[in-house]
Amino acid sequence: NAIPVWEVVAPRGHTGTDRFRHSRALVGRAREADVLVGALGEVVMRREPRLVTLVGPPGIGKSRLVWELSERIEQGVELVFWRQGRSVPYGGGATFWALGEIVKAHAGILATVSLGVVEEKLRIAVEAVVHDGAEATWVAKHLAPLAGLALPPELRGDHRTEAFAAWRRFLESIAARRPLVLVLEDLHWADEGLLDFVSDHLGGRFQGALLVVATCRPE
Repeated sequence: NAIPVWEVVAPRGHTGTDRFRHSRALVGRAREADVLVGALGEVVMRREPRLVTLVGPPGIGKSRLVWELSERIEQGVELVFWRQGRSVPYGGGATFWALGEIVKAHAGILATVSLGVVEEKLRIAVEAVVHDGAEATWVAKHLAPLAGLALPPELRGDHRTEAFAAWRRFLESIAARRPLVLVLEDLHWADEGLLDFVSDHLGGRFQGALLVVATCRPE
C-alpha cells in the first residue's frame, strides 16, 4: 500500500522567538490568561521582575496560554521583547540549552552559520545593549558557551557566580530598552544549574522589567 509522505520546506518558527499558532478558541482558561496578562502589566508598571509557572500534564493547555499571552501583547501598545527556549532531556551541554536558545535568538544566530559569524553576531548583540567596552567583553566571554562558541564549562564556585552575573547583566541590559518576556518551556527537564539561575538571578536580584513564564509538568 502507498504511504503518504511530506517534505519539510521551512521551519515553523525561529528558535527563541517562535510564538505558537492556534486557531481554536481559548476554553476554560480565561482566568489563567488574565493572570499572565496581569503579571505583565505589573512588570511594565513597576519595572520589576515577575515569575509565573504553568504546571500541568501534557495537553492541558500550557502552550495555548503562552500563545494567548503573545496575542495580547500583539494587540497592545507596549513594545516587548519576546524570547523563548526549551529545556531538553538529552545531549551533552543540555544544562543551559533553553538559555542558549534565548541568547542565540536575540543575537540572530542560526544553526547554519560559521563560528566566525556566531562570534561577530554575539559581539554586536552585546555591544548594542552593554555600552561599556570592558563590561561588554566580559559579558560576551561568558555568553560564548551558550552561543556555541565554546564547550559548556562546569560552573562551580566563583566561576559559576561570575557567569550567572554576566548572563543576568545581559538580560538586564535588554530589559532596560523595553520589557522582556522570557518563556522557558519544559522546565521539568531542566537540571539544578538552570533552576538556580532562574530562581536566584531572574528573581529578586534582577533589575528591570522582566516576566519569566515557565511551563512544566507536575513531576
